[in-house]
Amino acid sequence: MPYDEDMQDVYEFGICEPVNASGCLCERCDRSAFTGEVLDRIRKRIASATVVIADMTGANPNVYLEVGYAWGKGVPVLLVAKKGEQLQFDVRIHRCIYYKNISDLRKQLLHLMPELVSEGVVDDMV
Repeated sequence: MPYDEDMQDVYEFGICEPVNASGCLCERCDRSAFTGEVLDRIRKRIASATVVIADMTGANPNVYLEVGYAWGKGVPVLLVAKKGEQLQFDVRIHRCIYYKNISDLRKQLLHLMPELVSEGVVDDMV
């Protein structure tokens, strides 16, 4: 997701809480302590992730690049977007969880994450 102030609550309450409640680690690079290049850190964390949750709202080019990188590394990606968002390019053919508001996103992920964990799709989360 973009590191945008408008997306803070989406991350904190809509994504991070449900992911952590399922027993997984939810991490965003701008919230982690590390040294070195930001892009190098992002690439390493994506490559080592079991699954990536990508909020496609706003068609941010960096998010699309990171989704493509995850796919290239064979990392499953769970796409989410605000209802009404039009996904771009080849991303359109992939399943996307559309949410009306943060509460709706939280509710959907609270339901979905335990299913993904029980199916063995998720061990850690970036």
